[in-house]
Amino acid sequence: MKKIVLATIVGLSLFALTACSSSGSNKGTTNVVTMKGDTIEEVDVYAEAAKFPSTGANQLIQNLTFSKIFEKEFGKKVSSSDVQEQYDNQKAQYGTSWDTYLSQQGYTEASYKESLRLQMLEQYAIDQEISATEYSDAKLRSAWANYYPTVDTYVVSSTTKDDVQKAHDQAISDFSSFKKDQDSKGTEVKFDTSNTTIPSDVQTAATKLSNGKSSDIITSTDQSTGATTYYFVYMINNPGKGSDYKKYTTQLKNYVKTQKEKDQTFTASVFKKYLLKYNVIVKDQNFNNIFSNYLSNTSSSSN
Repeated sequence: MKKIVLATIVGLSLFALTACSSSGSNKGTTNVVTMKGDTIEEVDVYAEAAKFPSTGANQLIQNLTFSKIFEKEFGKKVSSSDVQEQYDNQKAQYGTSWDTYLSQQGYTEASYKESLRLQMLEQYAIDQEISATEYSDAKLRSAWANYYPTVDTYVVSSTTKDDVQKAHDQAISDFSSFKKDQDSKGTEVKFDTSNTTIPSDVQTAATKLSNGKSSDIITSTDQSTGATTYYFVYMINNPGKGSDYKKYTTQLKNYVKTQKEKDQTFTASVFKKYLLKYNVIVKDQNFNNIFSNYLSNTSSSSN
């Protein structure tokens, strides 16, 4: 899914805007983007840059465009209290270092909330599209092939293989001690295929276990960081998959939603849909490729 970038973005400098209009009589009022029922002018980009000094011009213009579109489409669906709740949740994660974090990223409380609101509007647009197009009987039936219902397990993990091996051996030789240790550590986990915190290879190994059985040691590498973590799974209760996918309709929808939110091709198609609907045209050729990730043939023209 498309996210508002919370760090410095390398983009075209706002100098490009100045250069384009410095010789004209309407400096600051030249259209950068036009769309159905609205425009984005140079003055709008400058105002946005003042609020988001760490964000490049390309991203600023994208954000302004999608903000205008999604406010019209879904503005009433995201309340100020929704934004405040998200803000408070993120603030709580940083504790006393929150103000330092905002400052380092070039945000004020107000500008951060503005970014959060746009993220939530974009998420709403994506989820609406998923609901409208991906929950048909045929698609849920197709998803069933890759879905496995909730299992109840102990999932032991460590960056040190020996630690996991010791727990593995204990589960086999002295289960009561193993259970006592793992209960104290809170490693009992119930999950289905839509879980995003347990690696897929660990999930696959788990679904093959019958009750009271342990997996081998599983080596899992995080694709984004390259970090290696070792796992083993003890199966408490594996209900089996069965053949009636319809009784898992709610879970399947959640699974499909999770998969589609991670599908960059799908999310890009959502943004493309609204760029086309609003006939978004980039008027300033310095920025004529800013929507290429969504719409390769976005129209552009010079002033």
